[in-house]
Amino acid sequence: MINLRKTLFYMLFLGMFLGTLPERSFGEITDKHREVVDRVTKRLLAVMEQPEGWKVWPPKVTVIDPGFANAFAGFRTENGVEVPFIEVTVDTIEKIAKFDEETLAFTIGHELGHLYYRHSHKKIEFFQKFGNDLQMVRLATDREKELEADLFGMQLAFKAGYTRRGLVSDLNGWRGSGPPYCRFEGLKLNHPSWEDRAGYLFDDERTKAMWQSLSSFQTGVMFLQNQHYPHAEICFRNVTEDFPECYEAWANLGYALLMQYCDGLDEKDLRNFDVGHLVVGGFYRRPDSLEPAVRGVDEKLWFEAVGAFREALRLKERLQLKDPFLMVKANLAVAYLIHPGGKDVGQAERWFDEVFTALKDEQLAKTLDPLVHASILINSGSARGFSPELMTSTLQLLAKAKTVRGNGEAVKAMESALRFNQARTLTANTEREKQETALKLFEEYLNGMTAASSWWPIAYDDYVVLAKASGVKPKAKSEFRKPGIKDWRPVTAVKLADGKVIGLSQSLKQLIDDLGPADVEIPVVEGTNLKYYKYKDLGITVLATREVLAVILDGKAAPAITVRRPGLGGESIKVSLGMPSADIRKQFGDDWDVELAHLFDVNEYHQLYRDLGLAVQYENGVVKELVVAVVPVNESR
Repeated sequence: MINLRKTLFYMLFLGMFLGTLPERSFGEITDKHREVVDRVTKRLLAVMEQPEGWKVWPPKVTVIDPGFANAFAGFRTENGVEVPFIEVTVDTIEKIAKFDEETLAFTIGHELGHLYYRHSHKKIEFFQKFGNDLQMVRLATDREKELEADLFGMQLAFKAGYTRRGLVSDLNGWRGSGPPYCRFEGLKLNHPSWEDRAGYLFDDERTKAMWQSLSSFQTGVMFLQNQHYPHAEICFRNVTEDFPECYEAWANLGYALLMQYCDGLDEKDLRNFDVGHLVVGGFYRRPDSLEPAVRGVDEKLWFEAVGAFREALRLKERLQLKDPFLMVKANLAVAYLIHPGGKDVGQAERWFDEVFTALKDEQLAKTLDPLVHASILINSGSARGFSPELMTSTLQLLAKAKTVRGNGEAVKAMESALRFNQARTLTANTEREKQETALKLFEEYLNGMTAASSWWPIAYDDYVVLAKASGVKPKAKSEFRKPGIKDWRPVTAVKLADGKVIGLSQSLKQLIDDLGPADVEIPVVEGTNLKYYKYKDLGITVLATREVLAVILDGKAAPAITVRRPGLGGESIKVSLGMPSADIRKQFGDDWDVELAHLFDVNEYHQLYRDLGLAVQYENGVVKELVVAVVPVNESR
């Protein structure tokens, strides 16, 4: 009798990768598909020892056509006997391997690795022991199983006479077959990113470093998108150390540093600079070549940021790149508008002039992302003022950007900044109609922008002055929008007292290089490399495999965690051990949907702020433990 439920369950969890959506209608499974799979399978099995535990061997390897690329390994129970099988999809043969045996060998070898190590049985044992709890731990062990199967498949393929060319072809084929995700995003999944899998497999140090740097780069880009600038800085520094000529990494490093500098600016600083509302966040260079503790002006960060931008430009000249580096130059202009020694209009104008001279090329202007183009116009207007022509061009670009899926929040933020700048421009005009328009724009800004922004109180003060001058009673601050309960940046890293940062998805090697060996290492799941690394003097425990999965603050010396509002110069708060539970609720609001979750032990609960990436455990009404982690949503069995 075939246990169909188990068959579907193990097919779901032991695939070569997370399946992509169908890209075509179902086609015919031909002899050509079956023959190439049969040839590869026979060659691999000829050099493979029969694994222990299977009464039936070898597995039956068949071709299926679900409409997407994937490969599966599992077993069916027939008459009380476990029968192993492998299934390879038509799209895997056609689109990933392109009927090439060298490429297909590594996919089938990977699935044989799952069977060799009896990964499906280990999954059963995990569920029997922990049930459907401990998702973070389960997915971490699943990712280790994937790497174990990868290594087995590679070694088996090499033993069978297949070459490195096939391995590279296979990795690149899978890497381009579905939506990309970086190492940090992979913490929610049961498969590592393809860049991390490649970095694990190659023993050639240069090749390994290339894949690892690409993984760090992509992870850094994700952190830039989500305004986690200290963590992004770590990623891009790693890339520039291994590949100092990766100019995109220097550009992104400069941006990460500049944004940390901006996060340290408060209302007083912005008033001193006397510039309009700048727009920042989410603009970075993608790779083609391969939170401050106190607020205020941090000169060191500014100079480091400018130095990184200039290194990117130096490499552009030395490598004779055609890329005009518009965003690097535009970011340099912004940097000089907020120079630690005071606004340097001359330098800002110089860089803006270079950008606008380049944009006279209509073809170049057409290829520029409208969101990026609009940000350049808004920032230049913050320094130069907004002419009607500049306002019209910016609004046209934002209207175009709004049609692109995923741009909604960025466009909304830019529209708010534009209202602020337009209102300030109109305030200088004494015509009653212009004054009324300015008041309306200020009110729209104050309602649309969170009060946590450093520009909000400046806008409110200007609004009050204008309202009184116009004979209008100004609205009270309480009548405008307040920050949302969940309006915080998720926590992805912990900053220690000495300034070192421990980030989620950071490599274990880097952690130990930075902090030294742990005082104690405690295995979490038998037969895996998942361990607790305890640093007693720092008051922390790190849960890690080859990468950091969670940072647990559980000792007297543990640092406070900084949680920050989104946007440039957003408000921040501190959360620390020993805080009363009432203070935590006051900080984050009673309306937050807090979950009770088993993180590491089925007998212990943490209160989880899932979207924030923070979990809290209380004892006698005060915070006993804080956990920074990506906690996946429970999956039904």
